[in-house]
Amino acid sequence: MKALLIGATALTLLIVTPQLAQADLADQLVGVWKGTGFAHKVLETGELRKPWGDKPSGVATFSRGGYLTYQFLAEARKVPQSPPTDQDRALLYNTMAFGSGPYRVEGDKVFMKYDNSWNQTWTGTERVQTMQINGKVLIWTSAPLKTPDGKEV
Repeated sequence: MKALLIGATALTLLIVTPQLAQADLADQLVGVWKGTGFAHKVLETGELRKPWGDKPSGVATFSRGGYLTYQFLAEARKVPQSPPTDQDRALLYNTMAFGSGPYRVEGDKVFMKYDNSWNQTWTGTERVQTMQINGKVLIWTSAPLKTPDGKEV
């Protein structure tokens, strides 16, 4: 009887543990996260780039109901002329990112369906991100994408 109970308990833990890990990340994500870093790792070479400087800013908000909104801004954004030129607007666009939509968590993967996005090709699509929380730091790794210079990062 004791061996069966221990075996059943171990089996139950094996079944429940992945669900608890999922719930843990989902619960831990809820709230407002301040953006403090942004880097690209070039997949071909391993080179680490900081295209938005050493101190980019931004915020990501994950709701308990499974909705995400985020904005990230490069460190050295300049105040444009008044009125802004097309070149000013293009530079501002190229130094920011935003998105919003529902999300769901499965293990360390966060599936984000974009209702809105700075990159219109993402709007209406789902992108998978890998996320880890280490203390009070959220490490958000995106799915691979191509930079304007054609590098996959």
